[in-house]
Amino acid sequence: MNRLVLKNCTIVNHDRIMKDKTIVIENGIIKSINDSKKEEGIDLKGKYVLPSFVDLHSHLREPGEEFKEDIFSGCHAALSGGYTSIGIMPNTKPPLDNPQSITYIKKREQEFGKIEILPFGALTKNLESVEITEMYDMLKAGARGFSDDGVGTTNSRVFLNALRYASRFNTFITTHCEEKNLSEGGQINESDVSIKSGLNGIPYIEEDIIVYRNLRIATYLKTNLHIAHISTKDTLSLIKNFKKKFKGITCEVTPHHLIFDETVHYDYNTNFKVKPSLKSKRDVESLINGINDGTIDAIVTDHAPHQTYEKEVEFIEAPFGIIGFETAFSSLFTYLVLKNKVDLKTIVKLLSYNPAKMLNLSEKYIETGYEANLTIFDPEKEIIVNRDFIKSKSTNTPFYNKKLRGSVEMTIFKGNIVFRRNDG
Repeated sequence: MNRLVLKNCTIVNHDRIMKDKTIVIENGIIKSINDSKKEEGIDLKGKYVLPSFVDLHSHLREPGEEFKEDIFSGCHAALSGGYTSIGIMPNTKPPLDNPQSITYIKKREQEFGKIEILPFGALTKNLESVEITEMYDMLKAGARGFSDDGVGTTNSRVFLNALRYASRFNTFITTHCEEKNLSEGGQINESDVSIKSGLNGIPYIEEDIIVYRNLRIATYLKTNLHIAHISTKDTLSLIKNFKKKFKGITCEVTPHHLIFDETVHYDYNTNFKVKPSLKSKRDVESLINGINDGTIDAIVTDHAPHQTYEKEVEFIEAPFGIIGFETAFSSLFTYLVLKNKVDLKTIVKLLSYNPAKMLNLSEKYIETGYEANLTIFDPEKEIIVNRDFIKSKSTNTPFYNKKLRGSVEMTIFKGNIVFRRNDG
């Protein structure tokens, strides 16, 4: 019998906190949660035990760009950040737009064997917004949902047809919202910062224009729709209004859009270059409010690896993207929880409970009878985000060589310890 005992735990669920508990896990299931001090096991005094995290939005670069990240390196990075379920986007090279590509990802998941990989198939073939994909066959192969991430579905009629078809299967659709005719050639948000820095600006309306179109089509069809990586106050307001009319609308935000604003670009650090672009302080404050009032449903990493030599170029030449698996929780804890901007239980809800529910996964909750998928977090330990710390092949993070408060010390998947900080 596979048995694991965790002692002196502070258990943090999305709705309650329990202190000084002993968790007994047998054959991957939480057998009991009690006050026993007699059990022999791992002493977690001073540490939090959280439901493991679920990422709705990440990029593993395989197939096609394994020099940036491959499935194994990406999975190691995810586990070290406390994630046991990761949704991966289809904009690989070639894209995941057919059943065979989904089968390949699921085979690689089995080879790794320590994490749940949730591949998203492309909405349209080759992400070209011309012809919808074989969604039913991809679902049978193991696809968890669909997206034209990275480019968005530019043809409104094709998007409508894709949503209409996908609604037959009650699957998860997530949309990248970007008006390419407005964003093309831009580097950062169009504002005083872009003018003073001399960097080409992207009008922030390029996001909410497409958000409105997509929401309008979804509510016209009365089908569920998820809006990816929102970044502006206006987008948030649109979503809030549409949610009042239709309950099938959900949205997500990244840690970097909750922590940083556009003024960081005065330093021309390409590790801050991301899509959607970082916005104003007002937008950041609005997004934090959206977390607290329940408008925003999930926090995602949008883990987007690029090699150092790709980022160490002129700002205009650098690719967009930030890695996020390994810093997500620690950065949120450092910049939001410790500064009393967001409650710890709310962070757990948006990193774990909500995204699991949205993807129809096993419920992420620490209770007797539930699957033992857990993240152990030390709130007192400082981490330095350097090459020794990062498990990803890439290091393109704005936190590089910086300190964060709090460390993911252990990740447990189906009752097995799959990551331990001292073990690497």
